[in-house]
Amino acid sequence: MAILTASGRAALAAAIKEQTLHLALGEGDPLWDTTKAISTPFDEAGVIELGFQHLADIRVTSLDDQTEYALDIDYSANAREGVIRRLPASTIPEGGDVTVHFKVSHPPESIGQMALLREVGRRVVDEVHFVAADPEGEIVVPTGRYRLVTEPTNHLFIRVRFDFEDAATSIVREQGLFVGTHTDPQLPVGQKFFVPSQVVEPGILLVLQNSVPIVRQPSTRETFEFVVTF
Repeated sequence: MAILTASGRAALAAAIKEQTLHLALGEGDPLWDTTKAISTPFDEAGVIELGFQHLADIRVTSLDDQTEYALDIDYSANAREGVIRRLPASTIPEGGDVTVHFKVSHPPESIGQMALLREVGRRVVDEVHFVAADPEGEIVVPTGRYRLVTEPTNHLFIRVRFDFEDAATSIVREQGLFVGTHTDPQLPVGQKFFVPSQVVEPGILLVLQNSVPIVRQPSTRETFEFVVTF
């Protein structure tokens, strides 16, 4: 059985390092991280289909909000599918009206996704470095600690600094690292940030991340740092 060796992965990382990379920001779905309250009766099968998926913080109460029913005693909740079921021993009256309170979470990133849902702009990556895992390393990201190295490894450290006016006033819920982006050749030499209308070919989406909302403001500069492992 053929395998991709560690040195082969380092070679892939080295090839990507030589390319111009862009980090794109997107607004995602405006429903992500919003809270909802839906008042409705259970159907004849004792089911409520909320019409939303990937839910969190689910609570079921009486219409007047005076009674909060117990999860796995009065009802079950399929957070992924957004389905509430009344359980046989429930204190909720059959067919009774209830209010379902919940938060719409951002969904897990899809491995098949090729673009952001609602891109607002992208910027040329400022720094790309080889790094190695090191519990005492100076670089700290959600995936661990790393140190800078000169020899090729299968880990690339990416840092992007967005300027004050880049995507100012946008609410950012998704980030995507692209390779092979082609922008309008008529644009000024040295331009670093590009809105979607200035992108001729978006390129290949290498890394996708959905995040809690980041409110861009013209008085702040946002910096994104992460490690890509091949």
